[in-house]
Amino acid sequence: MAQLYPFSQRTAERLAVMPGAGGTHMWLAQVASGVSRVLTPEKCFEFLRRCCDIHVAHRRVPDREIEGAVEFAYGDPSPGTGVGQGQADVNYGRRAIEWPVVNGDVIRRVLETVEPVFDGETPLRQGYAGQASTGIRPEEVLPVLFRPGDLICTGATSELAVVRPLEQVLDDAQYLQFICVNPMRGALALNHSGRPSPRCQNNVMARRYLVAEFDDARLAKRDQAQLATALADMAPLVMAVDSGGKSVHAWYRVEAMSRKDQARFFAVACLLGADQTRWDICGWLRMPGGLRVKPDGSLVRQRILHWNPGAVGQIGLIGQNGTVSHGDETQPA
Repeated sequence: MAQLYPFSQRTAERLAVMPGAGGTHMWLAQVASGVSRVLTPEKCFEFLRRCCDIHVAHRRVPDREIEGAVEFAYGDPSPGTGVGQGQADVNYGRRAIEWPVVNGDVIRRVLETVEPVFDGETPLRQGYAGQASTGIRPEEVLPVLFRPGDLICTGATSELAVVRPLEQVLDDAQYLQFICVNPMRGALALNHSGRPSPRCQNNVMARRYLVAEFDDARLAKRDQAQLATALADMAPLVMAVDSGGKSVHAWYRVEAMSRKDQARFFAVACLLGADQTRWDICGWLRMPGGLRVKPDGSLVRQRILHWNPGAVGQIGLIGQNGTVSHGDETQPA
């Protein structure tokens, strides 16, 4: 006799297998989204905290990482949070979605046919320390990615989020690990639990970029470059960043695309194996040209592998008639 759960079968399958090394962050976000219809945010946090304490043995999972997963799943404002009316529209498109599963046939077809526009394995010119990269520094790309006066959320660690004007970020960007790819509203905003937080969905001004991260250990950096290039047919590929680990972060300009087209684009990215949690509008990504701190304390430059500033002013090509749809839907996601 089939077992009945108050959540989807996919969520039940995820709960049946605890995450291994490298999969905890995505697992938390997926499970939080799956149980969001039956648990309050507080109960979801308690549940995930207990799961991690009992079953995750490869590392200690901090409260802030679990809170981030809950924020991702319960992003819409609710009564009692102190978030004013009208914020529901601000949060549109930030809630987690059941994205398509990875399609191996489509990935194979891309790897067989697509020539990458960048190659993370072949030196383009000398970077910071003789590593393969474009040699471009964060203070060169950030003023193009963002506008004068934009408020940017960055972090030397995942626990330390600070919102500052772009001009101040340029002073130390090369030493930082993390950045939110979308501009912020202010220094703080109320998160899902009603607490002031610099990095939360209600503090994001608009969705300007979507990042596709391919972190399958079986994919070489060149393979990831091919997948990123294939997605550039749907949205402008502005930049690609080496995470300092196994993955490449490909930045796509989606500000001019409708909300539905942003979701369509990201659904295709998921088919190609992109990390589903990168839909989070306030999630941490690796600072372009910043420094990654490894568990052993060693430092790795997060190299900029591809830079196309001309793509910043382009629009996506995913609309039904080959262009981006405009009108009421072309609003911040």
